[in-house]
Amino acid sequence: MPNIEMFIVEGYSNEKKAELIEALTAATVTAISAPVESVRIMLTEIPEKNFGVAGVTIAQMKQHN
Repeated sequence: MPNIEMFIVEGYSNEKKAELIEALTAATVTAISAPVESVRIMLTEIPEKNFGVAGVTIAQMKQHN
């Protein structure tokens, strides 16, 4: 039973999250021949102030752009 946990910055619409879950499921089924009903996807949303890239938060990056 494949379990995929993905951390994303909060703010994506429910529709986009559903598309991501569908795409991750399809990729898993294709890559390892897992039965679709066995694939579990868990999305964890992280606030922009708690997600950093290259030493700064996403919130800080947005302020400078």
